[in-house]
Formats: sequence, structure tokens, C-alpha cells
Amino acid sequence: MDDSPDPSSLPPHPPWVVAIGASAGGLEALQQFFAALRHPAGAAFVVIQHLAPDHKSLMAELLARHTALPVCTAQDGMALAPNQVYLMPPGVSMSLAADTLHLEPRPAQGLALPIDHFLLSLTQPAPERVVAVVLSGSGSDGSVGADALRRAGGYVLVQAPDSAKFDSMPRSVMASTAVDAALPPAALAELAQEIVRGESARMGQGDLLASRQLRPALQRIFDLLLEHGRIDFSVYKLPTVLRRLERRLLVTRAANASDYADQLEKSSEERERLRRELLIPVTSFFRDASAFDALSRQVLEPLLLERRGQPIRLWCAGCASGEEAYSLAMACVETAERLGVSASIKVFGTDVDPQVLDIATQGRYPAITAEVLGQERLERFFVRQGELWMVRPELRQLVLFARHNLLDDAPFTRMDLVACRNTLIYFQTAAQERLLRRLQYALLPGGTLFLGASESLGPIQAEFSTLDGLHKIYRLERPVATASALRDAFASSARVARPQHAGPTPSHARSLIDQGLHQLMSAWLPASLLISAQRELIHAWGPTRRYLRMPEGEGSLDVMRMLPERLGPVVLHLQHLVQADRQAHRSAPVQLDIDGVAHRLVVHAQPLDAGHALDGVLVSIEELALPEVADGVETRPVDTVSALEQELSATRQSLQATIEALESSNEELQSTNEELMSSNEELQSTNEELQSVNEELYTVNAEFNAKLDALNALNADLEGMAQATGLATIFVDQALCLVRFTPEAAMLFRLRQSDLGRSIEDFNSLLDYPGLSADLRQALHQDTPIERMVDGPHDTRFMASMVGYSHLPGRPRRAVVTFIDITRVRDASLLQDLIDSLPEHIAVLDPQGTIRRVNRAWSDFARANGGEHSPMVAVGANYLAVLARSGHPLARATLTGLQEVMAGRQPEYRQVYDCHGPSELRWFAMHARPFPTRGGGLVVTHFRLPGQPAEAAP
Repeated sequence: MDDSPDPSSLPPHPPWVVAIGASAGGLEALQQFFAALRHPAGAAFVVIQHLAPDHKSLMAELLARHTALPVCTAQDGMALAPNQVYLMPPGVSMSLAADTLHLEPRPAQGLALPIDHFLLSLTQPAPERVVAVVLSGSGSDGSVGADALRRAGGYVLVQAPDSAKFDSMPRSVMASTAVDAALPPAALAELAQEIVRGESARMGQGDLLASRQLRPALQRIFDLLLEHGRIDFSVYKLPTVLRRLERRLLVTRAANASDYADQLEKSSEERERLRRELLIPVTSFFRDASAFDALSRQVLEPLLLERRGQPIRLWCAGCASGEEAYSLAMACVETAERLGVSASIKVFGTDVDPQVLDIATQGRYPAITAEVLGQERLERFFVRQGELWMVRPELRQLVLFARHNLLDDAPFTRMDLVACRNTLIYFQTAAQERLLRRLQYALLPGGTLFLGASESLGPIQAEFSTLDGLHKIYRLERPVATASALRDAFASSARVARPQHAGPTPSHARSLIDQGLHQLMSAWLPASLLISAQRELIHAWGPTRRYLRMPEGEGSLDVMRMLPERLGPVVLHLQHLVQADRQAHRSAPVQLDIDGVAHRLVVHAQPLDAGHALDGVLVSIEELALPEVADGVETRPVDTVSALEQELSATRQSLQATIEALESSNEELQSTNEELMSSNEELQSTNEELQSVNEELYTVNAEFNAKLDALNALNADLEGMAQATGLATIFVDQALCLVRFTPEAAMLFRLRQSDLGRSIEDFNSLLDYPGLSADLRQALHQDTPIERMVDGPHDTRFMASMVGYSHLPGRPRRAVVTFIDITRVRDASLLQDLIDSLPEHIAVLDPQGTIRRVNRAWSDFARANGGEHSPMVAVGANYLAVLARSGHPLARATLTGLQEVMAGRQPEYRQVYDCHGPSELRWFAMHARPFPTRGGGLVVTHFRLPGQPAEAAP
């Protein structure tokens, strides 16, 4: 029995969505994009633009001219359908949920980022069926949404910057995420359709490892990536690598992996895209909230109570864009506040991808990413900036981000907690074990390892005890202690640090010289320190171990913190003196206890010129013999000791005052710096808002320019039509002032182009039309046309036709009057009236013998005597054809005679024939002469003869 599910019962695939964001300069790019689409496109296209709230967009009309797809303006609750274009209306923010568009009012204040807002809504639930296209525009709208969509599995395409009128938006997206392609708009349309249809070649199915072509191609790809980014992807799990690699094959249209390896070898840009494709920076704030709750209760609370103000070090390995590192810091702060204890927290966030670390360093996250924190945490740790939430400085200071390769770089050390969640799952088993050993090495005894839900300790399970098996929280019981483990922890970094070309091995004599020099320095050289102008230790010689100590907390090379309490201020004072006058100085003897042993020291300081402003100071510590004591009393005079103590006290007071002044100045500078940063952020926000308004204005201007081009074309068509018709036409406004006129009207009214704007009543026309102004005023107030017959010059006749119209609703009306020359029509009417008054039967034939005009006598006789055959001699009938078909004895001779006249061989033709009626005998005479026109023809006349003519007698 087949237990497979019924296909009809499975949920249908959601439609492909192509989201297109455009701003300034985007109209032309949109037109090129849609003009290149093939039909059917196979996806729903959603266009998001920067539009002013009160702008009436013309985009639907303008785009409809460049695509066969239906174009409509989106409405709230409208479901997406394939092969349709949806335009975001002005004044709203748009999102997509359950394949349905949702509109909400645009915020009255703050920066509007409609492209980011819509793209972020596409990250759920099927981002793998989304193609984001970012076209021309200024600003950075779209970069945050494109990055989130790309990380969720969607495709991101951008317009090639060199083809965009404004390249800020495409470049911003390219800087924030790994785009799949950067091409001109027409090529983007073709690529988007190929992605939607899956037309590009794929690697295929089956055992990919066994493929003879795939193995060498993959090795080439791994070698190229290792050389490009110092990351060995061969240790990553192969199915994951192949899925991501297949995506790049689809986008680049490579035929197979070998073809793609060839492309990779030629293009450093593609190597960077693949590198970022294989690095999967998926993270979120407080991912798996129950695990963080368990971590706070079982680890952070005991740790904070135990330390009580002492430094606590946490390492977030593979932190991606920083959400988890900030989550650890927030958890520590909240736990410390809940317990009422002070805490010195330092979180180290590391990742191998410097671009996602840039996001973490900036600490700016979209609202849809940060909303999982809840309103209380957002207000406590973040500041709202438009569509983004920015980490507050007090939280940012707790987290230090750095680039770090878990498998190649030396691990951090002395950590209280290491969080490495959902990173191990991407590595093969051998690499997982190696990474876990490094994490074990990084922990203090009793430290905590925090893994992801799908990860385990594997071979190092015995080294840890389980605090919470469900949430993968482990305590280190046995630190790394074997030499082999330590060598493994630093093996890779040592290989990187070793020069590629080692020099020759030093000779035995040189080795003896170096050993002798070392012994001399140890035996005779006093403890000496080379200190930079920033009081950092550069180098040390001699027996300095007794004086230098590494302080607790964050690592530092500050000499003030490394030297004993009484010795540090003395060294610092001498350094200031040396830097001030560039002379050598010597301190008074200083007596102090080191590890319970009394020492009497003198400090020497001298400048060490290096040829630049940041010269160092060389400090030497000379140890003096202690004063002799007899029976508990020093042999040195008491007044000398007192003077030295007073001098030392004064020096300490002066130094303390200097330190306090420096601290005060530092605080003031820090406060000023924070104010400047705040002002800069406000200015930047204002600048972005102004930029957004400018983009909206540019979009409106582009639409108006397109509409103006269409109107110019229409105006040119109107001018051409007016010239082709040759009609005298005049346009007037409500005050009867001239708006436009044709050349024919200029001749009737004696007009010039400079007369535009003057009243028509100011001109005397050649027409006999005194009621023109009155008729025009009447036409301005009605929709029905007004027609008049008026006389013109030289016995001409015109028909004046005028009508009123409105070019915009609610605006003053205008009127147009056209004068049609009907002189020929009048003359033709007079001619017809003339021949109708004659009793003879008259017909006018054209050169082909077709009857073109007859008089009333001809028509009446034909109807009275022809019966049903009367149309044979009516207008439009061919008279010669009628004669050719006639059976009358004279028909053939008559046809020949008419043809002779038409050919010009005879001046005329006469014929007498009988046409008897039912009750009488009738004889008629036919007379045919050429018609005196340029085209030629005949005038045929029939008239009845009285009585019986002699030539007709039998």
C-alpha cells in the first residue's frame, strides 16, 4: 500500500515574488526592465518607489506602455497573482504576509525606508522564492532589507552602478550584502526570469562525490577560496557547500562545476560572492530564549555573585552580525541588576567575515530584527533611528569585535564563558573535534561552554560536566594540559606566522656571540624599559620581571599599570620631563617593597630620538644598596631622610594633581565628543530625511518629464494633423484671447505668431462674419457645436464650426473654431441646380465611361421607362458597359462613336434612335461631346424629337 501523501492535499508553492525597489532615476530603469520581460513572466512583480504622500503617481500609465503585463496600483488586502505588476501607492508603507499585500499609513515623522520595510517582510515564510531587484536611487534604502533577505535565502540583484543615473542605492546594497548579480536593467529582467523558471543548468542529482568532473572542480574552487580569503572550505560539510554552490551556478548560468571554477579563477568579485555565500551568518537576539534563561540562572548568577566587581570575560565565537554577543552582554547586565551587584563585563565577539563584523561594530539593526527583544529591552539598550535600532554606547562599550578564524587563529584564553552556537554544524567531524579542543583551551578551569541545540561535545565529553543537557550548557572539569593539545591549539597560527622563505641556519660562531651577549645583558645591564609617548611598553631588557606585573582585567601595556604603585608615578614623572626638554633626568632614591623584600632604587630616563614626533623614552632602574642599620638606627642623618621624604611627598602630590587634571580634561573631552556624536547623528538623520524628500521630488519630476514627452509627441501629432488637413483653425480662451492658430487661419485673420495672447476681437478678418465673438462666447458655455455658413473673399464660402471644451476639470473653458472652405461644394450645387432646370436628359461620364452626374430629367426618365433596370443608367453605373450589353441595333455603333470621341479622334457624336412607349411612338436624338476638364470625359445629352424624323422613317 502506498503511504505517500496525495499531491492535491499538499500545500501549494507560494508564488514567486520579484520585488523591485527604485528611487531617483528609477523610471528609465523600470521601463527598460519591464520592456525586456518575456510573457508569461511566471512571477508577481511588486514595484516600491519613494513617493511624496500627496503625489498622484503616473507610474501605472507610464509602465503600461513598456510591458504586456497588467499594471495596477496595490490596495490593502490584495492577493498577489503571477504575471501582474503591483505599484505601491504614495503615502503608505507596504508589506507582504500570506501572499497578501498590506498597506499602513506612512509615519508622519522620521525617515521613511519603504524598500527596506517591504523586503524585510519577504524574509518569511518562503524567502527562497523571492528575487529582490534594487535599481537606480540615492541613499541607502534597500541595503538592510536586501541583506536580511539574502541571509534568509532569497536572491538579491542590483543595477550595475555604471548604468544607473544614481548609484548610491545599488552600491549601498553591494556594500551591505553579497549580491547575486550586478547588471543593466534589461539583463536583470532576463536573469530574474531564469531564476523564477529554473532555466539555468544545475549540477544534477546523485552521488556528487563519485562524479569524476566534480571532484577536481571542487578542489580547484576550495584552493581559489583559500588563496582569496584564507578560509579552508574543504573542512565544511559537503552537502551544505554543494547547495550554496548550486545557487551560484544558477545565477552565473554556468553549465557545470568545472565551468564555474573557470569563471571563479578569472573573477575576484565572484570569488568574494562565493565566499560570502558559503559563510552563513544566521543569528538573532536571544536565539532560543529558554536557553538564555537557563544560562542566566545556572551560570551568570553564580559567576556574578562570586566575582562581585572583578572582571568577567566572555567569548562569543562565530558571532556573525553581533546579535548574540550583544545578547550575552544584555543578559549579564540584567542579571547583575537583578542581583544588585556590580560587574566588570567584557564580551569578545569574533567572526571570520569582516563584512558582518562591520554591522556588529556599528550596532544598527532593522526594526523587524530587534522587535524580538520586547519594548522594555529596546528602550533600555537601544535608540530608535528611523527604521533602525542602534545599540546604546553603554552596551556597545561592553563588547569588543574582532576578525578571528576558529580553525586557524590562536584561541582566546582565560575565558569564563565561551558561546559557540550553531557553528559546529557546518564543519566536518575532524574539524569539529579540532575546534572543540580550541574552545576547551580558551576556558578557565570551571568555565562554561555554551553550544547550539543541534551540537554536542563529541570526543571531549569526558572533559566536561553537564549543567543543562537540554540547552547544551557544560562546565569544564579538566583543562587542556597535554603538550600535544597545546601544539594543536597553535599549530595553524604558527604555520601562518612562519615566513615562506626561511633564511640560512645561523653558524655556530654566531650562536656563541648571541649567547654571550645575552649573558652580559642579564649580568650587567640594569632593568631597562623602552616606553612610547603614550606610555606603552615597547621593549624590555635586563631583569625586569621583578618590577613588571600584568594587571587583571583587560590586557594592557600601560607602564603605569604594570609597575609597582610607588614606582609607576616616578617613571611617569621622568617621562614627562624628558619629553618636555629632551634631556636626561634622574630621580631621587625610591624605597619600596617587592614581594616582601625591601629595595632602594634610582630611575634614570633619557630621550631616544627616532627621527619623528613619536620618540620613545629609555628608562633604566638602578638598584642601590640599602642604608646600614646599627641597633635599629640608620647611620644616615635624620634630616637627609626627612628631606627626601618631603621631596617624594611633593612629587607625589604634583603627580596626583597632574593625573586628576588629565582625568578631568579627558572627561570633558569625552563629554564634548559624545555631544558632537549626538549632533552628528541628528545631522545625519536630517540629511537622510532631506535626501528622501529629494528622491521623492526626483521621482515626481521623472514622471512629469515622461508625461511631458508624451504631451510633446501628442502636440507634434496635432500640429502635423492641422498641417495635413489644411483647415483654418483658431483656439481661444475664456477671454477670447488667442491660444493657438493654424497657418490657414493666419491668412484669414492676418495673424502673426506674436499675436498669441491678444483678443480675437482686435483683428479684422476677410470673412463676412460679424457674429463671430458672440458665437464664441456662446460656445464657451455649452457642449453642443455651433455651425454657421459665412462668405469669404473672392466669392468664397466657408462653414464655421465651433465647440467649447475644458482641458482640466474645474479650470476655465476654451473654444476652438474651424473654417472649412466649401466654395467647391457650393459651385457644384449651383451646377447641379443649373442642369436640373434643363428639359434635356444630361449625364456626365468620366474617362472610363462611369456616370458621375445626371440631371433631374435623366433620373425621372430612367425611373419612368427603365423600371427595374433604371440603376443601369444611374450615377455610378458604367454607360459604355450598358451599351456593350444592350441588344438594340444601334447600341454597337453608339458605343464605337462614344469611344472615338473619348479618344479624341472625333469632335462629337450624334445619333437618332427610337424609344417607343406603350401608347405612343417616340424618337430621340443623342449628342455626345468631350467634357472640358483636366481628367477628360463626356457630356451625353438626349432630347425628344417632335413628330417622325425623316432619317427614322422605314
